Amino acid sequence: MTGMWIGMILLALMTGLFLIWPALRRPRLTERLVAQENARQLANIDIYKQKQAQLELDLEEGRITEADYATLKAEVEDLLLDDAGEEKHQGWQLPGKKVVAMATLAVLAVSLASAGFLYTQVGYAPALQTYYSQQELIREGQRDFGSLLKRLEDTVADNPDDVEGWSLLARIYMDMGRLEKAADAFTELLRLQGPNARLLAQKAQALYFADGNTLSSRVQQLVDEAMAIDPGEPAILSLLGMASYQQEEWDAARRYWERALRRAEGANARESLREGVNETRQRLGMEPLEEGGVGFNVEVSLSNAAKLLVDPRATVFVFAHPQEGRGAPVAVTRLRVSDLPATVYLSDQQAMSPDNNLSSVDAVVIQARISNSGRPQAQEGDWEGQTDVLQVQGQQQVEVEINQQLQ
Repeated sequence: MTGMWIGMILLALMTGLFLIWPALRRPRLTERLVAQENARQLANIDIYKQKQAQLELDLEEGRITEADYATLKAEVEDLLLDDAGEEKHQGWQLPGKKVVAMATLAVLAVSLASAGFLYTQVGYAPALQTYYSQQELIREGQRDFGSLLKRLEDTVADNPDDVEGWSLLARIYMDMGRLEKAADAFTELLRLQGPNARLLAQKAQALYFADGNTLSSRVQQLVDEAMAIDPGEPAILSLLGMASYQQEEWDAARRYWERALRRAEGANARESLREGVNETRQRLGMEPLEEGGVGFNVEVSLSNAAKLLVDPRATVFVFAHPQEGRGAPVAVTRLRVSDLPATVYLSDQQAMSPDNNLSSVDAVVIQARISNSGRPQAQEGDWEGQTDVLQVQGQQQVEVEINQQLQ
């Protein structure tokens, strides 16, 4: 009898151990599950940051407006929130008193049966479920970006005239290396917005890379169309410089990149072009471009009234006039209304003559004007905006809002 009781006690202890063991592992398993969920959330946040950075770049380069930026940002945030809501999993709950009592009775009952059987049925199941949950989280995490892209593609398919959607898709496809699809997205943008040198250049870039970094016939046709609209478009000049560089035509590459540098938007673009120019200059035995100097990053935007009334195809001139007498501009560049808002750069490279540049004056007024005629001379009906008097010293960031119509 004593041996039987000893055996029953040992069986009870073993059964209790098998029941308690999964509970002892609960914190570690829960921690792993939470870590997986956090990793997925971080992945979603990374995707959101990438999309946000891309929207900011599109805004900076003038491919979308401030209003479009706000709308697209809200859509991306909504997608993130929706996905986060779908990712929530019910956490493990601490057992209640009834559950504890029933477990105690189960220990006594199981002491008369097989400990191994109870472990298989009761002890192993939660751990197995946790394992499967973790694997499902991993698989879903790998599908996150693809599902987000699919939702965007479906949205654009349902709304084929959505300019912002096609713009975002084009940029995503370029980043992913899906170059033919990127070119198709730029084709849709050209359908919606009409002939545009910047869009033609971007489509040409996508096909240039798709065709093995060569100026194929279809790329050359796009280059010709873009040059006919705007021979100074920085994106097309950058592409031509790249093609010349690939052919080791150093002087041609230098000339294309120096022309692109005159209208390059953003510090990163200017720095990349400057590096390319200086490399080709070094190969040609020429002095590098001087760094630093004076210059203005001019952020040009439209007032709400101007957005409603101006022609998006009209030309925008950005001038730096000397303070004294508002004489001939010491720097000038141009773009289109459809490019706004945009940041342009004015420096000695945008001078109309070498002897009349920013470095030759002490102070300037920077003015942006929408010209309905396409000529720089102000006419009735044009819109403009300007800064206060600015001292010419170093590199400066300024803003100009076009908000006044000339009478």
